[in-house]
Amino acid sequence: MCEQTNAQAVPVEAPRRLLDGDLSIELSSDQVRDFSPSSSVLPQGSRVFLTHLTGKPLSAQIDAAARLRDMGYLPVPHLGARNFNTADDYVRHVESHSRNGVTTALFVGGNPLISSGPLTEAAQLLAHPVLRDSTIRHAFIGGYPEGHPAISQPALEDALRAKIALSSKVGLSVQVVSQFAFDGAQMGRWAQKLHSDYPGLPVRVGLAGVTSLPKLIKFAVMCGIGPSLAALKRSGTGLF
Repeated sequence: MCEQTNAQAVPVEAPRRLLDGDLSIELSSDQVRDFSPSSSVLPQGSRVFLTHLTGKPLSAQIDAAARLRDMGYLPVPHLGARNFNTADDYVRHVESHSRNGVTTALFVGGNPLISSGPLTEAAQLLAHPVLRDSTIRHAFIGGYPEGHPAISQPALEDALRAKIALSSKVGLSVQVVSQFAFDGAQMGRWAQKLHSDYPGLPVRVGLAGVTSLPKLIKFAVMCGIGPSLAALKRSGTGLF
């Protein structure tokens, strides 16, 4: 799951039919300091995903999650395996979130693709015994509608199967949240296959936030979303 920030995922004038649904947004820990949406735009109880960016102190995410809970939102911290220097760092991080009552997390491999630490993939995080004694009871795992630039499709499917099984083993409910993309038809085919392979598995579709075309292209290149660039070019300014 590529780490990207999006402070404007819920525009002020968003249609009411969207806001009545189970809408979530993604922020960096730094953005939470200035986060004060109207409840008419983002109702309390909504999920706010928190990025886990390379080089950012883990304490910043812990503080941001605590602030969101105090505001009445449901923090969903990203836990990126390759961003932990040691397994003990991961344990302490989960324990700190547990002290603040965090119940949901997104488990990803994280960036960069090469890690100097012992943790390299989300499955290792889900298999760790620290989760059994934590307050985290709900797991989001990453999905890739257009594949992954560095991982084969069979390997992605094997990893998804393993992560679902590991989540069940430690008593976590599981949902898939997709990497963002611009090709709606491809995302629909991907979600349909997931529902066929795993009936009843909830799927949350990731969408890029409101931003400029150059930034959208930058994020797409960073996250390896090659096929969607064609859809972006075809649509042009019609996307906005």
